[in-house]
Amino acid sequence: MSIADEVAVRFPSTTATAPRRQTSTKKNLVGIVGVVATLAAVALSVVRTPDFGATDTIWAEDGRRFYQGTLQHNFFDLLFTPYNGYLHLVPRVLVEIVRIFPLAWAAVVIAIMGALMASLCALLVYRASARHLRWPALRIAVAAPVALSYVGQQELANNFAGLHLLLLYVAFWMVIWNPARRSLQLLAAFVLFAAVGSDPVAALYLPLAILRYRTVRGWRGLFPAAAIGIGLAFQAVGIVLRDTLHSRAVSPHYDPWWATDHYFQAVIGQGLYTEQLNERLGNVVTPGDAHYVAWAFGAAILALALARVTQPNWPLILVALVHSLLLFDGLVMQGGNDSWRYELPAICLFLVAVAGALIPREGSPLRAPWKVLKAIPAFAALALVTLCIFAGYAQDMDWRGNGPSFAAQLSQAAQTCRDPHVTEAEIKVAPAFAAWTMTVPCDLVRARNGFFELSP
Repeated sequence: MSIADEVAVRFPSTTATAPRRQTSTKKNLVGIVGVVATLAAVALSVVRTPDFGATDTIWAEDGRRFYQGTLQHNFFDLLFTPYNGYLHLVPRVLVEIVRIFPLAWAAVVIAIMGALMASLCALLVYRASARHLRWPALRIAVAAPVALSYVGQQELANNFAGLHLLLLYVAFWMVIWNPARRSLQLLAAFVLFAAVGSDPVAALYLPLAILRYRTVRGWRGLFPAAAIGIGLAFQAVGIVLRDTLHSRAVSPHYDPWWATDHYFQAVIGQGLYTEQLNERLGNVVTPGDAHYVAWAFGAAILALALARVTQPNWPLILVALVHSLLLFDGLVMQGGNDSWRYELPAICLFLVAVAGALIPREGSPLRAPWKVLKAIPAFAALALVTLCIFAGYAQDMDWRGNGPSFAAQLSQAAQTCRDPHVTEAEIKVAPAFAAWTMTVPCDLVRARNGFFELSP
């Protein structure tokens, strides 16, 4: 027996543990990068709001509907309290966490938690898209706008009220994600339930979930459809017992042609090139015509896919485009208008189709350094998304940033509550131009910094 063989026999672990250590080190490194990226996205999201800032303002529904609600009702009653036609599972749960902290901390905690939830959603999209989009550049392109949106920032940034719209996009990936680990399968199912429990529109993915079950038998295939079904059952309780449908104060406009026209203008016309980007670049085209550039980019991407310059994932492209159109049309027809907040989930799904069309070809005969040429379209897509985020960063934030200042409103409430006969105080919340207020008990105002109160 040779010396090498004798060492292998006596110390078998020396050769077996090396690959394991390398794998463990790689996983740890990936985990650290994920944590750092998430925290960086949270910080960038919070600080982009100008003027009073995200940490000194509370958004309309976050104050009036959710925070005030938790002061007046118990948690289980609030879970089945409708607003605007449906139940809001995620905001109701998150605001209960906010109530653990003193009143003076409410704006800071809501802003940080809102940014953290959006960043975690982006991280989840990045992880779930690995099977379909193997190139990191493409995965970043479809995940980054969730954490740092470049449309609808006035209504979506760092609040609880807009999280359901982000979940409408994340739910798409949760349906088609097929992780090997049971814990991740349950996570995907839970996120799907939370998405439907916060907005029944997420049930749009039920046919896709059923198709998945027909393809992937067993619990692995059943989880998404079951999660959507449970979420619909949750919403049904509100419809049957709390008459949620009659709480929707909107005027629907059921015109699919009108909605689809807005889709081409607002979704495809902004997905890869926005008016803000056009302005930042010195008005490359006439202001108001930026959508023509976006359409041209879309046509070029389609041409690359059809010419087989890239290796398009046609099932992913078609499924993403169909759901992008259906989701946008459904939202704007139900809402009766093309609100900015409706554009983001549809644009994210459109970006999935773009990423699916720009997958670099495998087995290319090119050799290094020419081999990198095949990845140019993928990195170009990421560059366009990055430019759109950069151009929209901290823009159109005046609805939130202009206040009112939560700290100033709290000081005024303290003055009001000096009168021992006054039991409640009214606090104005953002946006400043609308009559959004929240009512808080004077006992809570007087102990607004209760966490640091001296013991008797």
